[in-house]
Amino acid sequence: MRRRAFIGLMMGAIGWPLIARAQQSSAMPRVVHLGPVEIPAQMAATKRLLADLGYVEGRIRLEFRHAGGDPDALPALAQEIVRDGRVDVIIAISTPAALAAYKATRTIPIVTLAAVDPVASGLADSLARPGGNVTGIAIFSEETTVKRVELLREILPQAVRLGTVTTKVSRGAQSLTPVLEAGRKLGFEVEAIDIDDPASIGTILSPGNLTRFDGLVFVPDVVLSAHLAEVVRLVNLSKRPAIFASPDWVANGAFMSFGPDFADAGRRLIAQVDRILRGARPADLPFERPTKFDLRINLRIAKALGLDLPATVVARADEVIE
Repeated sequence: MRRRAFIGLMMGAIGWPLIARAQQSSAMPRVVHLGPVEIPAQMAATKRLLADLGYVEGRIRLEFRHAGGDPDALPALAQEIVRDGRVDVIIAISTPAALAAYKATRTIPIVTLAAVDPVASGLADSLARPGGNVTGIAIFSEETTVKRVELLREILPQAVRLGTVTTKVSRGAQSLTPVLEAGRKLGFEVEAIDIDDPASIGTILSPGNLTRFDGLVFVPDVVLSAHLAEVVRLVNLSKRPAIFASPDWVANGAFMSFGPDFADAGRRLIAQVDRILRGARPADLPFERPTKFDLRINLRIAKALGLDLPATVVARADEVIE
């Protein structure tokens, strides 16, 4: 009896870590989606992409937390998420959200959709080997922003005044400097249009303010995306051509867009979340860059603006809305 008791005790001691690990691995993962603002379409896409990989309701705890359009509230929100201590992955939408999460934790994996260079912003040691707890998709929006400025010059050869629209999410040297430099090289006078509070969109983007410009460039900005319909309405009322960063703007009545395929970027982002939930380390997962880019033109809006678009620009479009 004493021998059997001893063997049972030893087997229990050996088996407990295995049982504990099995229980831990079978526990329902908790993923928290953190962003500056709530965007229902983005939330629905995240749920759908996770479900496509088997993470359906009942097999994952998926929570959405947002800062109500105020990026300054992100650090406190990130700290609140981390304090709970039961998070497997944080999905951080935007560089400010990723930085807030990174400052709050160096252990919980963070997968981000970052508009600017994650190395320059301090989120990673390198794109190939991030080295910490952050990986994701790096958009490098400054590169496509330059392309948007060049497209405006092609369609507005006589234009002088160019406005670039940002909020607290997208404002900064990495967003504004490329517009300023590219614009000046192409003969534009560039002026920043800053929106500090989403409640002021109607005032700042009023037709009376926008008619001072010959054209407008928008950088990727989740706060503006959350107010897409209002922004498109105001810009169209101004009768000024504007180019946006993603095709959903054109699909909702804007004139033109050029930028990475954000739907594809979203799929790749969730694929990284899946890999981490299966045991991969963010430190070893390279930051990915967009490989698909999309140019869309709404010819109906072009006609309303009185624009005769160069055939070379129309020919390059991935989609033209008649």
